[in-house]
Amino acid sequence: MAIKSETKTLQLTFVDGISKNVSYSISNPKSDLTKETVDTAAKAIVDSKIFATTEGGNLTGLKSSQIVTRKVETLE
Repeated sequence: MAIKSETKTLQLTFVDGISKNVSYSISNPKSDLTKETVDTAAKAIVDSKIFATTEGGNLTGLKSSQIVTRKVETLE
């Protein structure tokens, strides 16, 4: 019998002051996320300037967002 598992991760890619990509991954995001909700939260992160890179300074915007689903089936 196979054991199945599924995990979801929200991947956010931001851009910093020198156009360098900065990625963050959040495990087990809410199942009802919409693009609008993610964009609003990302804007709040950028506006609050709570994350910065060593070279590029503060994040300047969200480049992309995606939910990645990973399914694993372990054979026994």
